[in-house]
Amino acid sequence: MTRRRKGPRRFAVWVAALLAIALCVPAMNTTSYAAVPKLDQIRVALYVSDGKNYNVTVPTVTLSSPKGLDIGIRASSAVRYWSAVPAGAQVRFSIDGYKVLLLETPDASAAKLLLQALNGTQDKPYIFQMAKQGKTVYQVYSGMYATKEEANAAKQRIATNASVTALLKGAAATIAGPLHWNAGAYPTEAAAGQQAEALRQLGLDAWAVLLEAGDVPAYQVWIGEAADTEQLNAIQMQALKLAPGLALQPVDPAAPYLLKRDDVTASVSSGGSAAVGHFAFNPATHKVWVTPKEDGITVTEKSARQYRGSIELSQLNGKLAVVNELPFEQYLVSVVGAEMSPSWPAEALKAQAVAARSFALSRGMKYQIANVSDSSSDQVYYGIQREDERVAAAVAATAGEVVTVGGTLVEPLFYSNGGGMTGDPVEVWGQAIPHIKSTPSPDEGAGKNKQQWHQIALPNGSIGYIREDFVTESSERNGAGLPIVTVKGNGINVRSAPYVDDVKNGAIATVNQGDKLTSLGKTAESNDYVWVRGPYPADELLKELNLTIAKPIAGKLEKLEVSKRGPSGRAIELKANGLPITVPKPDQYRNALFDAPSTRFEIEETGRYTVLGANGQTRSLPETKGTLYATGKSSAGASSAAPIAGPAMIVMGQGGTIRTVTKEPQFRLTGSGSGHGLGMSQWGARGLAESGYDYKRILQYYYIGITIAKD
Repeated sequence: MTRRRKGPRRFAVWVAALLAIALCVPAMNTTSYAAVPKLDQIRVALYVSDGKNYNVTVPTVTLSSPKGLDIGIRASSAVRYWSAVPAGAQVRFSIDGYKVLLLETPDASAAKLLLQALNGTQDKPYIFQMAKQGKTVYQVYSGMYATKEEANAAKQRIATNASVTALLKGAAATIAGPLHWNAGAYPTEAAAGQQAEALRQLGLDAWAVLLEAGDVPAYQVWIGEAADTEQLNAIQMQALKLAPGLALQPVDPAAPYLLKRDDVTASVSSGGSAAVGHFAFNPATHKVWVTPKEDGITVTEKSARQYRGSIELSQLNGKLAVVNELPFEQYLVSVVGAEMSPSWPAEALKAQAVAARSFALSRGMKYQIANVSDSSSDQVYYGIQREDERVAAAVAATAGEVVTVGGTLVEPLFYSNGGGMTGDPVEVWGQAIPHIKSTPSPDEGAGKNKQQWHQIALPNGSIGYIREDFVTESSERNGAGLPIVTVKGNGINVRSAPYVDDVKNGAIATVNQGDKLTSLGKTAESNDYVWVRGPYPADELLKELNLTIAKPIAGKLEKLEVSKRGPSGRAIELKANGLPITVPKPDQYRNALFDAPSTRFEIEETGRYTVLGANGQTRSLPETKGTLYATGKSSAGASSAAPIAGPAMIVMGQGGTIRTVTKEPQFRLTGSGSGHGLGMSQWGARGLAESGYDYKRILQYYYIGITIAKD
């Protein structure tokens, strides 16, 4: 029998009912505290710039819903709906701010080329379409910018882009802004649209505008988009010249409005012509409020994820702010489903639910207009697509429960995997946290059932990894006694580390059926428990380090080592060329090392090695910065030396240990764990649940001296 998947609306009803039941059932062994904060609705920043440490923004946002949308203006707590969007149709929003008009052309292909030239730059392009003087024209802009000065700086920056200037062919870019003239009021949107069309045929830029007259929607036609008073006066003179007798009135700069245009950015990019309604709004005194008629709201820029509740659009620190407001407990269903697999034990899911609830409440109004963001800077939130009935049951079973110490809410930090030992706050963030200590953690489940990878030497001397199911093992050995494996299949990728990620870890070579490779040993596929990263050439790693650390490393990077470790074995000091590398907090070494999964790692350097000779004497190679030599004994017993022919060579040490040596220094990280390591390990919570721990014991295992409280 096939089980039919519940739709979003049916699932929401089921969750709401389950949460309502849970709220009526007293929690067992749970203390109630009046001081525990409550939150019925949570505000999640999908895009926001808080002016401090978080800056994730877009110039425009595109919304839709299967059953359609209602668009309104929110003042204080009251919402007045002005307009509706048909089922499935997209609508786009932006601040009516400053922008750079780069080109106006009847040639869609020219607009497309300019769009492509600007894509990927900080000056985001978009295209509006209008019928003007008997022909369709395309207006290519960049923006939005908070001030005229920012727009002018962007204009100058774009002028240095050779690809753009070649396409403009001498056309002068201009600064456009949020200043307009009111060319009259009309009883309907259709009537306003007809008048705007008539003015455009005269050569004026004119649009229908939705605003208020009292408490009801009203419609006007506005012309021009001036950046200052001088431009505004010039627009007035042009309008009166082209349309003598046209009555123009100033626009109230504090009035809430939605100025509608036809946005063809996506369609021109793909070779089409379909337009999306684009509303530019005035953020001075009001916010735009968008609500789905049913189901959820799809946000195109967020990988087309669908969200419950409503979307609020406003401005913060000069940037478009997009906030999703929804019931708090429903938010938690999505968060727990994103932070943990719904297939994990119920007690682990419950522990995560209590931790996630406590974490969100501890944020307060972190981003001025939002409690949390949707990113791992807070806790991951992906909307409806991460909801699951098993997770909803865990959230409902723990409804209202939070982590406290002495009746006060605490921040229950959590992360993916402790690598077998959680971190101490001082070794991770440089400060003590009373309810968090280093402790063993059963995290090894992340490595179970992972395939093994052979570290192999290619004929040209390169070292890489190939998954064991792509080779056949045999008893064949090479001259040094190392095993030989034979490739199965054609076009098999060899990678620099034992995992597949075409962006971060692309193929370094391709091998084919029957190729014979030397195996240097096997290791588990990189996972949250154990992992390998690199190797990183010294010059590339030096550049990455100097982007992060306070005092840049001078000269070449010749040596990198962990010089101090904390109680859990995490790196608390690194040295480069013998000198300490300074970062504000030890955990930030991860950022400096190409976003290493954790700071619980070893550094393997391939640029030097030590030879142990007779009577315990040692010799470090290379002895100079010249050619690196492989040394050994000839068959006759005489010493021999030969320069390395390929990029690397293999050195076998005492006990059969093997390592690679390269002409130029390279650095490979081998580590365990994923995340900062403080508080609850999610994989550890799973391991404890599988051992019979309930969710309260799991939380008490990772957080010292806590009580599970209920509001």
